[in-house]
Amino acid sequence: MKIIGGVQYQIEAPPSYFVHVPKTGGITLGSFLEKVYFFKKTVRLTRKKMAKLSLDEFKHFTFYHSLHQGRPLLELTERSDLACFTMLKDPVERTISQILYLQRTVSKAPHTFTVEYLERIKPILDSNLTALLDVDAFGIACDSQLRTLGYREDYTPLFSGNPDAVSGRTLIRPYSLPALMDPTDQKLLMNNACEWLSTMNVVGITEHYDESVRLICDVLGIAPPSKLPRKNANPARITSKSGYRGLLSPYLISQIEDLTQQDKILYNHANELFKEQWARFQSKPSRTFSILPRVTQKIKQSQLVKFLGPVRRWMQ
Repeated sequence: MKIIGGVQYQIEAPPSYFVHVPKTGGITLGSFLEKVYFFKKTVRLTRKKMAKLSLDEFKHFTFYHSLHQGRPLLELTERSDLACFTMLKDPVERTISQILYLQRTVSKAPHTFTVEYLERIKPILDSNLTALLDVDAFGIACDSQLRTLGYREDYTPLFSGNPDAVSGRTLIRPYSLPALMDPTDQKLLMNNACEWLSTMNVVGITEHYDESVRLICDVLGIAPPSKLPRKNANPARITSKSGYRGLLSPYLISQIEDLTQQDKILYNHANELFKEQWARFQSKPSRTFSILPRVTQKIKQSQLVKFLGPVRRWMQ
């Protein structure tokens, strides 16, 4: 924070940690936020990236984009200065989106999954959604929000120097890590997830995406974008504004609702937190924005001009 002429200006957005729950619009939001900070101060926590980081190096970034990882990874930063936020989505919409994404991903890159996992989900890959209701493996796509936010596992094997990280075994999905709790304890999963949400600066809702982004931008002191380009979306729905609920039969929707009851409880809790945060935001005066994103954009533009100048002359 700088004071110029008696006016406070925030030069850089505060350090932050984005908990990316699968299929909630996280790639779109994370890609935008990564541009807010200097490149070398941001980290997208993929398995490959983590395998190159020591635990000490991990603790010194300004922006963390956590990809489907739980709270123990945040705790490994040993940081109390990180603004924390996430996005949740209607469980029915999110579950269908994850199933369709899984079908696309496995067909494109089967080598990134274990043989055992591929065998288990084989009935999912060539089935329509109605047929999937009778497939036991369908449950892997249900209640993922609850598991992401409530499950506790040990992430230390992912970091540089650990035998598992060196061997590459942690790069093959599904990622097997030491459990820190019983994964079948639904009550503990729910308590963990709700407790973590209650500590976050912003609990966003995908169905209120623009408002959620505005809340996050307000916490970070940056100007909200006029529009965010959608990333990692289903190609079949990239131009559609309607949800899956409007495309599927009421019977199928009711069946998926039965399978995602726990996620629905968590989603309702997140909705209440979002409404409270949005009401507080609307009741307070607007704040000044960080100038850093505009500065970094200018720097990138000037570097591009320097590069393109000789190229243009050479082409002439």
